[in-house]
Amino acid sequence: MLTKKRQRPKVRGYRKSFDMMRFLGARLIKTINVYSLEPGGYVEPKTAEKLIQHPQVRPVEDGLWPGFSQTWRFATEE
Repeated sequence: MLTKKRQRPKVRGYRKSFDMMRFLGARLIKTINVYSLEPGGYVEPKTAEKLIQHPQVRPVEDGLWPGFSQTWRFATEE
């Protein structure tokens, strides 16, 4: 996928991705084999797996089958 200027979208590193997930409404999304932050940009699969393993990142449980998630959010205290 290319941006408007015909360049590849920016891939985020672990630290920047984790900081961006703290924003209200931000989420990590997996579509087929591509991970992206909404809003934010693409994330490498290794970085996404590290984010998913973090104790403050929770799955939304929105997958087709129970126990499978396609979206993860930063845990907020309720």
